[in-house]
Amino acid sequence: MVYVVAVTDSPAADLSVERRILDGMRVMKVDWHDQESLIEAIRNADAILCMHAPLNAAVIQSLRRCRAIARFGTGLDNIDTHAAAVAGIPVLNIADYCTEEVATHTIALLLSWHRKILDYHTFVWERRWNERQHTTGNWGCGPLTRLSRQTLGLVGFGRIAQAVARRAQAMSMPMLAWSRRPDRQAAAKLNVTLVSLDELWRQSDYVSLHIPLTDDTRHLVDSPAIATMKPGAVVINTSRGGLVDEQALAEALGEGRLGGALLDVYEQAPLPVDHPFRMLHNVILTPHVGFFSEESLLDLRRLTAESISRHLPPP
Repeated sequence: MVYVVAVTDSPAADLSVERRILDGMRVMKVDWHDQESLIEAIRNADAILCMHAPLNAAVIQSLRRCRAIARFGTGLDNIDTHAAAVAGIPVLNIADYCTEEVATHTIALLLSWHRKILDYHTFVWERRWNERQHTTGNWGCGPLTRLSRQTLGLVGFGRIAQAVARRAQAMSMPMLAWSRRPDRQAAAKLNVTLVSLDELWRQSDYVSLHIPLTDDTRHLVDSPAIATMKPGAVVINTSRGGLVDEQALAEALGEGRLGGALLDVYEQAPLPVDHPFRMLHNVILTPHVGFFSEESLLDLRRLTAESISRHLPPP
């Protein structure tokens, strides 16, 4: 018997890494364009590797012999995990392939905003220089104060949030964190104060999101949460776009109730050309690249394939 591993979509054009690790199995990229063709393409697979393919209840219920589903990534938003559990199919994700990259991207956004890098770059590009009124006053994104006087609030305190905290600790930033399962030992080591979510909204100059997207966390940053935040606070999201009510955030940014938003993820990707975020000047937008490095993609492919290998018994 030769196992069939169906790859619905992947982070690379070739499957060389996956085929090397799953040696002896038939690893194949399948073609599909809608739910019906997806069902037909993977119905008889022994295992599935996916990235963004919508594996909803109907798709999962159609699987005849699937023994494992593995996602190239951390979140499982596109997979009906309840339907998979009912069908007895384990769903596997890769939690630690890009911790370094996402944490670094988070800090890069924060520093770019804090030091007004984009504004100053534009200033020089326009063949201007550091005129006094623009280096000491309220230009672009507000007055420039010492970072060590700015409080970073971490919503969530898992691997990535703790990696962000290690970087922020090196810059002497005061830090708060909220988590449903707080790691008090790690918090003490990183000089992070654990607080309630309401207290974090109220005290943070930067609010950085590091939690999974679930029914409970969808639109966690909504109008009431934004109204609770400090005037001029900055929201950073390198986690999941659905954590933020984008309409409420855009309104708060447009009205000046929040200082800015630094975003790598969105509820819809690519970001629509007419999205309100594109019309605002107090944002930094990146195209969901926080996870990316050459090394992280290789690790992702290797770890995803290895997770399937562990869940398929010898044929």
